[in-house]
Amino acid sequence: MDAADLADWAVRLYDEYLRRPDLIRLATWARLERRPTGHLVEDHDRLDDHKLRAIAEAQAAGRVCQGDPFDVMAMVIAMSMAWSPVSNVYAATAQEPSDVHERRRALLHECVRRAVAPK
Repeated sequence: MDAADLADWAVRLYDEYLRRPDLIRLATWARLERRPTGHLVEDHDRLDDHKLRAIAEAQAAGRVCQGDPFDVMAMVIAMSMAWSPVSNVYAATAQEPSDVHERRRALLHECVRRAVAPK
């Protein structure tokens, strides 16, 4: 993850959900069955530390909007899941036409870019 380009990271997450829908389904199952509130995993500090530090550094350099780095990361991840297998609106598949995915990637990239842009 490049904290200076969180929009690119969101698009890569979108692509990963298309490649590995099982992973996002497992995470959702864990949320529903194992950890209905709070952090999804026990070692969240260790697992996310490098991402959170990178976001904080990008914020300090004026490249990312202010806010709790965890909240910024969570928002970007949530935006990347708009068409994922756990979306409550529409679940995309890799079998859809490539132009549909390109349109979604472009929209996701632009929306995340704007959402995390410094004010």
